[in-house]
Amino acid sequence: MVDQWTSWKKFPEPQRGEHVDAPLGPGVFEVRRGTSGEVLAFGHSPNVAVTLARQMAPSFWERWRGKTSIDVRDMEYRTMAASSPRLARAHAANIERRREAFWERVALRS
Repeated sequence: MVDQWTSWKKFPEPQRGEHVDAPLGPGVFEVRRGTSGEVLAFGHSPNVAVTLARQMAPSFWERWRGKTSIDVRDMEYRTMAASSPRLARAHAANIERRREAFWERVALRS
């Protein structure tokens, strides 16, 4: 079984002790810029909360260059819980196929 998308949520600010509100198990996630709607990340995970928390953590290269925090004020996320990692993977693939089909139809109309 797969749940419905949650509403869009702002990323928490770790320095204020806030945490990601996401499933502690398998599911699908999407991250976007709040101002433009640009999709920054989309996928499935066996533990959505951990995956989203890693999205906020600076990478090795960012730390090496001295950038220690990522500006998450304009980032939003939504999640969809799944009953198994296999189901989350299949559902994410289905969403991706539907999006590609939509954009192909839009391109044909242009």
